Formats: sequence, structure tokens, C-alpha cells
Amino acid sequence: MLKKALILFSCLLLLSGCSLLADSGTKKELMDQMDKMMDHHDKNMGEQRQMINDYNSANQLGNEISQALNQGTNMSETQYNQLMSSLDKANSDLTTYKQGVQSLLNEIPGVESKANELENEETKSRATQYLAAFKKATESQVAYIDNFQKLIDSYRQAYVTISQGQQPNIDQYDEYSKKEGELVDNFNKEIDEFNAAWKTLNEKDFNREVKENLSF
Repeated sequence: MLKKALILFSCLLLLSGCSLLADSGTKKELMDQMDKMMDHHDKNMGEQRQMINDYNSANQLGNEISQALNQGTNMSETQYNQLMSSLDKANSDLTTYKQGVQSLLNEIPGVESKANELENEETKSRATQYLAAFKKATESQVAYIDNFQKLIDSYRQAYVTISQGQQPNIDQYDEYSKKEGELVDNFNKEIDEFNAAWKTLNEKDFNREVKENLSF
């Protein structure tokens, strides 16, 4: 009985060893694909930050115009054109960012397919957990982009209305501005989740340490 148990234990070790050996090539390919995916995510975040910077510049121009209006000075054509140009730039940034996010979403299924080729169940579980968290955070950016487009459009419309000598209704702008903060808070939580899963996957399965976390 003991001999049979030892033989069974040896077979389990062999099966485990075969699983790890069979996964070595798959893990290397998966690691390379995930690294490219993370680089793409980081690039998208750079485009998102550029969009916010350009929108903030437009917002600053709008604040200066509003202050002048409150002091009884009319908005000049030059000021109006500068503001519209700044908003156009932010809008262009948003388009680039949106395209990057959609492209990244299109990459994820291929990486998921590669992860499902893993034979070691623990490694597969960690890989799929990370990919699920990463996909969730990337999909959340779609909602953020949609809201930010409405934010830009409502801000633009407010100053178009002012240029026509009318009082703008900023209720929608306030709504989209509030929503942006909520979406950012939610996304940052999701970023923390996939950063933690990414760290665990790298340390346990890719034999390397992740030093820097990605953020919004």
C-alpha cells in the first residue's frame, strides 16, 4: 500500500513537472504580449493626460473671459477664437485617446486566448484574474471618454451662447463635471486592482519584480 502511494505521489510530481515545462514557452509568449499590452495602456494614459492638460488650458481661458464679463467687459472675437481653438485641440486629443483605448480593447482577446493555453491551473488563474481586472479598467475608460466628450461640448456651447449675448445654462456642464470625478475615482480603484494582480503574476510566474504601478 505504501509502495502504491509513493508511486502515485511520483506520478503527481511528474505531471506537475510536465505542466510547468510545457508552459515555459507559453508563459514567455504571454509575458511578451502582456508587456506590449501594458505599454499600450501607458501610452493611452499619456494621451489622456495631454487631453486633460489642453482642456485645462481652454478652461483657464474661459475663466479669464468670465472674470472680464463679470467686470462689465465684453468678450472679444480674439478671446472667443482662442477658446474655441483650445477646445478643438482638447477634442482632437480625446479622439486620439479614444482610438487608443478601442485598439487596446481589440488586443485583449488574443492575450486571453494565450492565457487559456496554460496547463498549470494556478498560473492560468493568476493570468486570467489579471486580464479580467485589466479589461474591466480599460472598458471603464470608454464611459470616461463618452462623458468627457459631453463635458467639452457643453463647455463649448456655454461660450457660444455667451458670444450670442445670451445667458448660458450650465446645468449639463455641472452634471458632466461631477460625473467625471466619479468616473476617475472608480477607475483609480480598478487600476489598483489590476496593479496588484499584475505584481502577483510577475513575481510568482514571470520571475521578475514590478517596481512601478500604473495610474490614471
